[in-house]
Parts: sequence; structure tokens; C-alpha cells
Amino acid sequence: MIEDELIKIWKASSNQERIKFEKSKLMIELQSSLKRLNRWWNYIELSETVLSVFGVLLSTFLLFKIPFILIKIALALIVICAVYLLIKYRGVKKFKPSDLENNYLNYLKKNREYLQAQKKFLKTYVYWGILPVYPIMLLFTISVWEKVSVSMIVLIILATIGIGVYGYFLNEKRVKREIVPRISGINELINQLEQ
Repeated sequence: MIEDELIKIWKASSNQERIKFEKSKLMIELQSSLKRLNRWWNYIELSETVLSVFGVLLSTFLLFKIPFILIKIALALIVICAVYLLIKYRGVKKFKPSDLENNYLNYLKKNREYLQAQKKFLKTYVYWGILPVYPIMLLFTISVWEKVSVSMIVLIILATIGIGVYGYFLNEKRVKREIVPRISGINELINQLEQ
């Protein structure tokens, strides 16, 4: 009974009211989607920050305990790499819009800019996640070459390559499934609001 009345009201409403309803529906859906994405991004940023701080502390401790010079150089480079990663994550955060934008259109444009910064960050994983780490692991492997078995060295190399490849494909999947659809939704809503 209530559904029939709602259908009658919907059919009796003007096209302009229907368009306003569709816009508000899109706004609500997009806002919910952006909140989920922001929670996800904050979780990733927090976990990467904790891992980086742990890596810096552990590497600094081991730097003074391990007597081998090549391992010391590798540990120092790990510290530099972890600090660089923290700076990169903070660089993306500067694009995050506040909820107190002057109007909704500006808020959407700032969100689009923030999502594009996240997309660029994840798409360039090879440059900040793989290329700096592989030489460090090579240096580490060379330093332990005579001290461990060949199978252990092969395991270290395969684990490093596996983690790099997994991170690359995970970030590609995140961009494709999480960020690109939201950018498309924002573009669609911006186009409707600008008409």
C-alpha cells in the first residue's frame, strides 16, 4: 500500500524534482563511499607508520650490535628508506580535504584531487617500494654470502622478489577497485552539479 503511494508520488513529481532526488542520492552514496575509503587509507597509513617506526628502531639497534660493515650500511639505508616512506605518506595526506569547504562542489573537487594523489602514490609503488629496497637486500645478501647456506640466500632473494611483486599487484588492484570508481563517481556528480 505504501509502495503504491510512493510510486504515484514519484510519477506525479516533475523532472526537476526527480533530478534533485537523483543528485542527493548520488551525494549520499558518494559520501558514504568516501568515508569508507578514508578509513581504509587511514588504516594503511597507520600500519605503514607503525612498521616504519619499528623498522627504524630495530635497524638502529642492530646497527650498533652487528659488526659487519656491509650489514651496517644496509641497515642505515633501511632507516633512510623507512623515513622516506613516512614522508611520502604524509605528502599524500596534505591533499585531504576538510569537511568545512565553502561549498559542496569545491569539496568534491578537493576529494578528486586527494584520490588522484592516492592513485598516483599507489601506481608509483615500483619507485618508492621496490627500487629502493632491492639494492638494500642485494647489499645484505652480499654481506651474508659466506655466513649462511645457499638455500637461505635463495630464500631471501625469492622472498624479497615475492613481496615486491605482491605489493605491486595489490596496489594495482586497490587502484582499480577502490580509487578509480570513486573518481568516476565524483566526476559524474561534479558534471551534474555544474549543469
